[in-house]
Amino acid sequence: MKKTIIFVAPDSPNQVFFNLMNESSHIQILFYDSFHQIELAIDHRCIGIIVCQKNLTLKELSIWCRLREKNSIPFIFLTPGDNNQLELDILNQLLSLSSQCKDKKAKRERECVYLAPDTIYDPNVKMIWKHGEGQMLTLMEYRLLEYFLECGDWVSNIDHIINKVWGVDTFTSSNTVYVHIRKLREKIEADPSNPKILVTCHGLGYRLNVVNNHLEEAGYEDAYQYKSVEIEEMV
Repeated sequence: MKKTIIFVAPDSPNQVFFNLMNESSHIQILFYDSFHQIELAIDHRCIGIIVCQKNLTLKELSIWCRLREKNSIPFIFLTPGDNNQLELDILNQLLSLSSQCKDKKAKRERECVYLAPDTIYDPNVKMIWKHGEGQMLTLMEYRLLEYFLECGDWVSNIDHIINKVWGVDTFTSSNTVYVHIRKLREKIEADPSNPKILVTCHGLGYRLNVVNNHLEEAGYEDAYQYKSVEIEEMV
């Protein structure tokens, strides 16, 4: 199903230009003469609204404010002018909205991490789902897991873990790290006493197991899909 962009213009610009855009794009452009017509047209497929008119009436401003309160859909205002320049401006804005749409889709695809075929990490709610049951991570468990995910299959020693997870200037003992790793394992491992996901490299430190390799050995290569997670502010 195509995403949609709503285009509002009392005096429609070059229709041939838009027909070409509709034919070649994965986005459908919907045309309306005024603000009054677009309220019912906005749905989950809409990724942006482009308005091309010189001035808005008080009633149209009121509608715009109401739409902004209800939706997070971006509005783009263009000034009518020379057709060639207007088409260029519109094309730039369409490409921008299309790019934003793809970025959001890619971001959603990175949201869940399958630690094992039956163990899923959801960073949005900071939860581990194991055998269909959810467990909330504490703040430090969440930071630890994010840290190990960023490190990939690199081995991390205790000092590096403390510096990156707790902070360089904190007075955190190795015992504190051991306790939090044990608690994290209780939530992500099938058998915490015999960890397969967050493993100990004796004399070196810890690493997150290369799950693809582990699953191939177990015959699960088709059941698993690894998606990296960015360290970023959670929405």
